[in-house]
Amino acid sequence: MRLSVRLALVFALFGVLIAGGLVWRQVTVSRREAYAQQARLGSITLAAVRALVEAQAHQGRFADLSRNFHDLVRQADVATIVVRDLKGRRLVGRSDDPALLARRPKPGRPLSAVDDGVYDVEAAADLGPRGKGIVSVGFRTARLEERLRDAATEGVGAGVSALLALGLSAWFIGMFAGERIERVVLRIGALTADPERFRPLRADGLGGVEVSRLAEAFNRMGASLKAETSRRRELEAEKRELSAMLVHDLKTPLTVIRSGITLLSEIVPRADGRREHQRTFELLEMSTARLQRMVEDVLQISKLEESSTLQQIDVVDLGALAAECAKDFALIARDRGQTLVFQRAPAPVPPVLGDAALLRRVLDNLVHNAVEHTPSGGTVAVAVRPEGSGVLVEVSDSGPGVPEEARADVFRKFFQKDVKRHVGNVGLGLALCEKAVLRHGGLIGIGDAVPQGARFYFSLPAAPELEDV
Repeated sequence: MRLSVRLALVFALFGVLIAGGLVWRQVTVSRREAYAQQARLGSITLAAVRALVEAQAHQGRFADLSRNFHDLVRQADVATIVVRDLKGRRLVGRSDDPALLARRPKPGRPLSAVDDGVYDVEAAADLGPRGKGIVSVGFRTARLEERLRDAATEGVGAGVSALLALGLSAWFIGMFAGERIERVVLRIGALTADPERFRPLRADGLGGVEVSRLAEAFNRMGASLKAETSRRRELEAEKRELSAMLVHDLKTPLTVIRSGITLLSEIVPRADGRREHQRTFELLEMSTARLQRMVEDVLQISKLEESSTLQQIDVVDLGALAAECAKDFALIARDRGQTLVFQRAPAPVPPVLGDAALLRRVLDNLVHNAVEHTPSGGTVAVAVRPEGSGVLVEVSDSGPGVPEEARADVFRKFFQKDVKRHVGNVGLGLALCEKAVLRHGGLIGIGDAVPQGARFYFSLPAAPELEDV
């Protein structure tokens, strides 16, 4: 649910609660005032009846009270008028319903507690020769309750209108405020995703001072982040360019060094077919070859990072490519006392689309790592086979393997940490393998070899036109 809708619902809910509370209060206050007015009227009527009773009693006209009470009951909204002595005996009584004369008055009850439709009030009176007595007056509450119900109905109707008006107003206010905040939230999300496409918010003041200040602060932050991102991108571009230039310039002196080592190797004295300082020459040749591979990896990674597409796409036979790679590394493995095996697939391997030179580079790096980390007497296996709608390539060794905690980072550029003793120079070679495989639309991973060692594998989709063959 959008933020503006949630905020509008919250505002509308509060508006409904406020309107409902106001309606309830209005109805309660009106009912309380009506009861208070009826109670005052009862007190006034009781005082008038008491005065009439005392006056008639002192004038010796007590018998006329029944006729006077009859007129009061008929003209006023009075249910009963009763005069009793102190022993509770009825001396005079009048009612519009004779059955009510038999009921026992319940004076002192508030109007809100009346449950039989008659509200009773009473007071002591001087009955002259008859002594002291009590005057009771009962009022019907039916008309009062009817008026209160009508007033409550009218109040509820007006309250519902006010509730709807207040609820809708709160809804629109919430929508307006929510959309203003939502705009800022969306812009913040867009800013974090791509700071260079930052667009400032308009601080038009419609959302109040706080929203305007928020928009101004966001604009300052966005402009600063955009400028910083642009500067960082320029620095990274310059760094990549400088790195590429330096690495490219290293190729010429490396070629000269390799040629010099080869020349020196040919002119040094030999004994029994071996060169003097044989181990020194081997270390020089191995280190120079490794350095040259690193230079080529850096150049290749730079090319992959600069372009989002492959420079060349051809139909490639991964089976033949892996067989050539295994053949080239077989002599190196034999010199190290290892066995390199190429496992041919029993089923035809479908071709893939990609850059043959780049895919050969991936195979070279994986097989080179396997050879370097397999001890003398160990085995390196290269296998290619069809899998699903693609091709799977596996390179396994019988070395120490890769620890579980290092596998998540082993393809990361310049990652070496503790893993170097397990997988050797993983600074660039494996990073290049991952980038190249992903650029071909494939997947690369690492697992355990059987019975021991590391198993590197990658899969590529088969060429579309030959997928169903």
